[in-house]
Amino acid sequence: MQAGGLVFLSGVLPDLARGDAFATQFETCFDRVEAILGDGGLGLGNIVQCTVYLAGIQYWDEFNALYGRRLGTHRCARTVVPVGPLHYGALLEVQVVAEATQSGAA
Repeated sequence: MQAGGLVFLSGVLPDLARGDAFATQFETCFDRVEAILGDGGLGLGNIVQCTVYLAGIQYWDEFNALYGRRLGTHRCARTVVPVGPLHYGALLEVQVVAEATQSGAA
């Protein structure tokens, strides 16, 4: 969904067919975010706000390390919410708001 100069992605889940390890789910989830943004000529660097729902607080440290490697020096507003079980056995679900008016290679 695009409104004004912003793109909104909600409910992005990992590709569970590629594995159930947290790192695999993280990578496939962010691959999906990156692909959707890429379809609009945007990148991870365009993200201005990211909300991540984790299936448990025990994934926090691993998530934080993977997120830091994936987004590099790009810093956006970020909220991480431990919520318990997610749909289909996913360990995370991602929602982002990206700015469509600037270059965003991350």
